[in-house]
Amino acid sequence: MTSAPTIAAIVPHDDENADRVLHTFISHLQQRGLRVRGLAQEMCQTDNGCSISLVDLEDGQRYGISQNLGRQSASCSVNPQGLAEASIVLRLIADEGADLAVFNRFSGMEAGGEGFAAEMLDIMSRGIPTIVIVREKWLPVWRRFTGGLACELRPDVKALDAWFGQDKDMEQA
Repeated sequence: MTSAPTIAAIVPHDDENADRVLHTFISHLQQRGLRVRGLAQEMCQTDNGCSISLVDLEDGQRYGISQNLGRQSASCSVNPQGLAEASIVLRLIADEGADLAVFNRFSGMEAGGEGFAAEMLDIMSRGIPTIVIVREKWLPVWRRFTGGLACELRPDVKALDAWFGQDKDMEQA
């Protein structure tokens, strides 16, 4: 008998709101008393465009990860200092464990070995169930990064519940 992969990627189409689905899934697990730890992304429209924060799922602390480069900028607006500050949340998961570890994204920085790539590999290597949002354009790199050990899910709470095994628990409750 084989078990489900402990690594999952939510793979949305460009017009799908994977963050909303992930937040709903996390909320359901937390309501059941599971220790869901990690970072979820929040976007907020501002006068100068969009501000992006990562929210610590355990204590609600926010880490700003975007820089205001102006509306016309085509440069990457990710603030490396904000990522470095938020990485402590992920390092604590590796040391202390979790029922589920959440990473906000696997994208360009992680594909290049930066961002949270080291923290992802550390947590995944410890067998802690892990979930992350991966856009279709990053799937080939993600598949190499995980050695093909991750499953890929549509942004649907029922699919996430089935992957995590919560659908069986909910039917028995």
